[in-house]
Formats: sequence, structure tokens, C-alpha cells
Amino acid sequence: MKLHRNLALGIVEGLQQILHKNEALRPSLTSLLKQNRSWGSRDRRQLGEAILDCIRWKRTYEYLGGLNTQSKHYYWELLGVWMRTKGINLPDWEELSAVGESQIEFPLDPKATERKIRESLPDWLDELGLKSFEETTWNNECHSFNQIAPLVLRANTLKVDPLNLGERLKKEYSIHASQAPTHSETLVLEKHQNLSQNALYLNGEFEIQDANSQQVAHWVDPKQGALLVDACAGSGGKSLHMAALMQNKGKIMAFDPYQNKLDQLQKRAQRCGVSIIETSTTSDSQLYAKLEGAADVVLVDAPCSGLGVLRRNPAAKWQMNPERIKVLEQLQLQILEQNAALVKNGGALVYATCSIFPNENQDQIAKFLLSNAGKNFKLEKEQTLLTHQTGFDGFYMAKLHRTG
Repeated sequence: MKLHRNLALGIVEGLQQILHKNEALRPSLTSLLKQNRSWGSRDRRQLGEAILDCIRWKRTYEYLGGLNTQSKHYYWELLGVWMRTKGINLPDWEELSAVGESQIEFPLDPKATERKIRESLPDWLDELGLKSFEETTWNNECHSFNQIAPLVLRANTLKVDPLNLGERLKKEYSIHASQAPTHSETLVLEKHQNLSQNALYLNGEFEIQDANSQQVAHWVDPKQGALLVDACAGSGGKSLHMAALMQNKGKIMAFDPYQNKLDQLQKRAQRCGVSIIETSTTSDSQLYAKLEGAADVVLVDAPCSGLGVLRRNPAAKWQMNPERIKVLEQLQLQILEQNAALVKNGGALVYATCSIFPNENQDQIAKFLLSNAGKNFKLEKEQTLLTHQTGFDGFYMAKLHRTG
């Protein structure tokens, strides 16, 4: 087995973009593949695997190869260690000359190496984990970060019955899926594959959405005819799910700072047969004023560190740091307080993040309830969904009711 130099150049370019320039992982991969359309399917898979592994196991590879992060050829050397863990012979390239030929044992022995080396964690994240959880829980959770996340679908019940969708995927496309124990519309595929051009997807019969992410809409528990606000809608995955639960009857106001995300939401809504979502940027202060005290439920799916979805985006543990998270915490509380005013008396406020850590979750709810904006709210329930316990992404959800 060998790695061609032009592919190695692409891998190193991707690592530099993501680890050095802090560019987003998935868009960087997509851009690389678009720039190099001559690569075959095997090359494309190998590039994706190498980049994800090098990012996921960055600290472990540094330890295994004795790498210096300040080295001129650091990203090449990171790739060289990956090649050795895969049994690929090292080519006689100058950039790989510092990568030794000694025996590499991977994964590392849990009894012989520190957790942060063995599980490839920055010091600050390991410290946060130990502060937030019992050590056994943290051991299990950070180990789960390095497992491959399953591909999960949400059947669009406006267009298809989930059981029928599973049968059609199997019969027409040889795609095997099983229903998750959480909700009937959640289908877990046996293996990963590209479904972006699948006819059922293009017809809006399913969306790709993690099972624990799907839990959020069920916590909102939207009713037909209700007025909902999705305060941080992004490209609309949860808005679309809520619309399906409402059987496309009622109204959802979807806000986001970025118009391009809202444009993507509208395209997805059209594909999925959803007509009850209206979109607006968060800069529309007049619309906020009109909605004050009017919403049955407000969902704040807050911007967060993303440290609950490290299986899908391992770059977050290197791109995040305590200082950036502090800024996010301020933003989270600000968004909570601003959007609480939209909830009507007797209505609900649902807060969610794809982080598992209390500083972004339970602590934020506690601060909100002590604030002037939160004084008329009461916490009904909250839950942290851990990856090693559920098999899906890490999430936190809280539901509060406005009592006056």
C-alpha cells in the first residue's frame, strides 16, 4: 500500500487549513475535493480518512513520533506517523526524513500512558472534563470521542412513513437502517455513505440529523397551530423537524445572524414540503418587538463550543480554548435573556447546546433564572446526553416555563 505524493500534498494542505488557519473541517474537505476532481473514489476516501485521523489523534501522533510542533515539516511528519499506523511504507521524501522507523503501537496501552495522550486531548479540555464529571464517566466519554459516529436519518413524516422509508432504502438502494430506540422517525444506517444525491433525499423524504439532535424538537413538543420561535436557526434542521411534528400547521419564526444560512433553510423547507417557516435575520429589531410575549415556545439552540460532537468534528478540541468559550458563555446568556421576552405567559423556553459541559449548560440556566429576564421562569427539566451512554452526539437540553 502506498500514498501518492499529489494526494499527500492535498492532505498536508487540508491539515494546514484546519489546524493552522482554524478553518472549518467539513467545508475545507469539500473545497479540497472540488479543487481536485481528478482524484478517484479511493483517493478521496484516503484523503478524508487521513485528515480526520491526523486531527483526531493529533496529540497521540505527536507522542508516537516524538514530533516537534514547531518543525518546518510538522504537518508532513504528522502524516508520516499516520502512514506508519496504517502500515504504509514511508516514501523517501525530504519532508518525512525526521519520522523514525521504530515500532509504533497504536492504540496506546491505557495502563502505560496518560489519558490526555492516549485519547488525544489538549490539557485544558482534560482538566475541564475532570472538573465536570466523575473520573470514570470522563474516561468513558473522552474515549467515545474517538469512535466513528453513526450516520443517522430523520424521516420527514410530512412525506413518508418511517417504516416505509426504511423498507424502500433497503429494497431500492440496498441501504440497511434500523429504527433508534428514541423516536420512530430516527433511522440509524449500518454504514456511512454519501446520500446527497439519493432520490429520496432530493425529494425531501429524509434529512441527515443525529438522533440526540432530534431529541431537541421533541423537548419543544410543538403543537399544531402554535407560534414558535427558533432563535438560532442556522440552516434549519430543528425548525424543519418541529414543522413536521406540527404537521405543517402553525407558524415558525426562524432567526439567524447569517442570511446565507436562512437562504439554505428556505431551500430545505421547499424540498421537505414545509410552508410554515418564515425567516429573518436577528438584526430585525422591529420584528422582535412585534413578537414580544407572543410565542408559545422559543427554542434557543445556542452557539456553543461543539465539544459534544467531537466524533464528527475533532477539530473543535484544537480550535477551541477557555478564552473562546468564555466569550461564547457571554453570548449564550445574552441570547437567552433577549429571547425570553418573546415567550407568552404560560409558554415555554427551551435551551439546547451540543456541548456536554456545565459551564455552557446548567450554569447558564442557573444564571438566567437569577437574572431580571429569568425571574418569571421556572425550570421544568434538564438533561445531558453523553455519547458513551447513548451512542449518539453529546447534547444538553433544558425546558423552562414562564409563570407570569
